This record gives sequence, structure tokens and C-alpha cells, in this order.
Amino acid sequence: MGELTFYLIVVSFAIVLGSFQYGYHIGELNTPKSVMSCENLPDDTIPHDNSLPRCIPMNEAKFGLLTSILNLGGLIGSLLSSRVADAKGRRWTLLCNNLFLFFGPIIMGFGNSYFVLVIGRLIVGIGCGVTSVVVPMYLAEISPIEYRGVFGVMNQLGIVIGILFSQIQGLYLSNAPGWRIIILSASVVSIIQSILLGFSVESPKYIASKIGGYQSAKRVLQQLRGKAEVEEEIGGWKQVAEEERLEGLIDNQQNDNDLNSQQQQSLPSSSQASQDNIEERISTTSEPVVVFHARNQNTEDINFWVFVNNPYYKPALRVLILLQLTQQFSGINAVINYSTTILGKILPTSSDLITVYISIVNVIMTLVSAYLIDKSGRRTLSLYSMSLMSLASAMLAFGISYNLAILSSISIIGFVAAFAIGLGPIPFLIIPEIVDTHFVATASSLGLSINWTSNFLISSLFLEIREILGGRVFYIFTAYLLVAFIIGYLILPETKAKTVEEVWHGWSGKYVKK
Repeated sequence: MGELTFYLIVVSFAIVLGSFQYGYHIGELNTPKSVMSCENLPDDTIPHDNSLPRCIPMNEAKFGLLTSILNLGGLIGSLLSSRVADAKGRRWTLLCNNLFLFFGPIIMGFGNSYFVLVIGRLIVGIGCGVTSVVVPMYLAEISPIEYRGVFGVMNQLGIVIGILFSQIQGLYLSNAPGWRIIILSASVVSIIQSILLGFSVESPKYIASKIGGYQSAKRVLQQLRGKAEVEEEIGGWKQVAEEERLEGLIDNQQNDNDLNSQQQQSLPSSSQASQDNIEERISTTSEPVVVFHARNQNTEDINFWVFVNNPYYKPALRVLILLQLTQQFSGINAVINYSTTILGKILPTSSDLITVYISIVNVIMTLVSAYLIDKSGRRTLSLYSMSLMSLASAMLAFGISYNLAILSSISIIGFVAAFAIGLGPIPFLIIPEIVDTHFVATASSLGLSINWTSNFLISSLFLEIREILGGRVFYIFTAYLLVAFIIGYLILPETKAKTVEEVWHGWSGKYVKK
């Protein structure tokens, strides 16, 4: 039975500071938009020398690109992070990633042109992309199984608290040069995380995945678990690795049989000899060495094509794509990035305050989801989240279209609350629950690459589409969420209190060809 030791909590906090930075950068431009983009400010009041200008002139299209370029950087970061996390480890990857998260805000904060702002935010985005892959993976691999849901929600909780902090700062610093202080503040967090990671341990599951790593993994796991017995937990890892290796050896032996079928037909006892050979190879190895369900693969050679083309992982791939797409095409980051703009016309004096209320609700409901996620299950919360967001989106579209301030405010808060209980944490949390440890980094990079790409599309196009459709733009999100609910009802598994192998067993015969 795993324990929540003090050291485990400290290590988790150090990891989650990455999520905090990600969330902070999502929300940092929302409230100060009008100030930093020189809205309603005559051109002759803007300095044009080499000093830092009070603001940087931007129209809606330029501001949308500046906001969304974070997602392009995130896509780059998520693609790079898989190989680095597998080759160098989760802890080392986050440490190095803080270089992006330190220098990006510095470049933006002291930027004197639109181009410099874009470059700085692109660098920040790379750091956020690495964070979005490595943090949930790292948390899942250090968490006791009975607290797995809570640890999974910690990633999303870090994101929403980061958003809240940036929105609160925006209330008081949406001026010149206050908007620069909002951006620069994030660099301090990257320094704090680097210091704390220096006292943290590597993921024991990652260490165990390396040849000869089980004894080291056991020592690290004991540090995290305190006085609790760890033999059963690490024994489970060994069993899974042994089963994977046996299947891999059998698959490879079968490949040899296919290539030499004529010779094997002339040897009646070849099948038994092959099986005996496999058993002998297993019995003479002192530690499990993971062999995957792909020909001649080892830990260093895992790649995108192996994961996508292997029928063993197709059910997991379907779930991953659905949840990552739906998280963004739900329209959540259109609300988080542009809530002040969305509500500005119908609530001109209180839109900034409503934005903070939205973030507070986001934090509260994420905490609620930490309790519900292991009680109600991932599938149930995902489906409730999709259906309630669809309803709230339709109400928001109606409220904005007819200038109904109260309905619009209630709807946008309900929209974010519904997101927080399901689609917020679950797409990040579920990846390690439907994919075995050695493919988690690859699956995370693939899923979050889809997430970043769809986020980029929504963030860059939303303001322009809104100019054409007005509040009716939210009917598009309503329609998508209804379709996603139907598909989710058909394919989403329940992973609560199940191992990856138990989830796969539920899929056996239904999706996977034997």
C-alpha cells in the first residue's frame, strides 16, 4: 500500500510547477490585451525610438497570432520531448526545459517590437510543449496506484492555478509597464522549479525500464514510499515486463518461422523446440528486459510509426485522438484566452473581474474532479463533461447574440466548470492508463501534438471568426461536442482502478485482431 510521504509531496510539487508555468502563459495575455496592443491609444503617443514602448500596436489578427504562436511552439516541444524523456529521463528533461521557460519571458518582457514578442512567445511555447508531455508522465510514474487519479489531476490543477495567477496579476498590472511585469514574473517560477528538481529523484519506472535498472528503481521507489513495502509494487512491474518480453520473443520467433516455413515443415518438432528455446532464453536472464509487440524493438528505438501501425495499440490510439481533439475543439481555450474580449461588449466594466471568477471556478472544479475522478471514473466524467459543455456553449451563444449579460456570465462560468471536471484533466491523465510505460512518452507526444495543433487553429482563428459570426461562433463548439459525446459513448473505456493490462483485456476481441 503506497503512502503519501512528505518527500513524495515535495517531488510532486516540483514537477507540477511545470504545469503552473504552462497555465500561467496560457492566461498572461488575456486581461492586458487592450493595454499591450495600443487599443484606443493615438499613434503619436507611442515611442518609436529604441526604448521600451508603452505598448506594441496590434490588430485582432496580429494579437491572435501572438496568442496562438504559443501552441506552435508547444507542438515543436511536444515532438522533441518524447525522445529526450526516453533517452535522458523525466527529471533531466524538465531541468533543461527551464531554459526555454526562463529566457522566453525575458525576451518577451524586454521586447520592443511585435517580432520580438512573437519570437519570445514561440520559445515559451516550446517549453510548455515539453511540460505538457513530461509532467503527466512523471506524475503517473511516481504515484501510488490508489492515488493515481489524484496525481493525474495535479497536472491540470497546476495549469488552472497558473491561469488564475496570471488573471489576478492582470487585474492590477494591466497598464504600462505592468503588462511587461506580468510576462517577466514567469521566469522566477522556472528558477524555483529548477532548484526543487535538484533535490528530486528520477521516475523509478523510467529507471526500471533500463537494462539492469531494477535495483536502482527499488531504492528510488523506497525513497518515495517511505517505510511502506515496495516489493509488491516493483514485482508487478517485473511481471508486466516479463509478459511483454515473452510475447515479444514469441512474435519474433513467429517471424522467423514465416521466413523459413519450408524448412520448418520438414521438422515436425520445430514448434516445441522453438517454445523450449524461448523458455530457456527467459530462464537464463537475471532481470526482465522489455521487448515490445513490434519486431526487434528496444527502449531506445520506440517511435511514432511503431505505435501508430501496431494493431495492439489501435483502441488506445482512437481514445487518445478523440480526447485530445475534443479538449481543444470544445472551445475552452477560446474562452480562457479571450474571455475579456468575448464579454467586453456586454459587460464593459466588469469583464476583467468575470475573467478572474472564471479562473477561480476552474480551480475549484478541478479540485472537485480530483475527488470525483476515482469515485465516478474517467469514462463517466468525460461524457458528463462533453454533454454539459455542449449545453453551456449553446446558452453562451444565445446570451451573447441577444446581449443577455447574466445568461452569458452564468453560461461561460458553467462552460469552464463542466470542462474542469472531465475534459480538463482526463486527456492528460488517461494516457499512462491505456498505454504501457515504455510507449507512454511516444503516445503523449503524439496526443499532445494533436492537442497543440488544434489549439493553434482555435486560438489563431477564433477572433476573426467571431468578427463574422458574433456570439453564434459558440454554436460550432456546441455541434462538435455533441458529435464527440456520441463517439465517446461508443469507444471510451473505464480505466478507474485498472492496470493497463486489464484495460487492454477489455478491448481484446472487440478492436484488436488476434
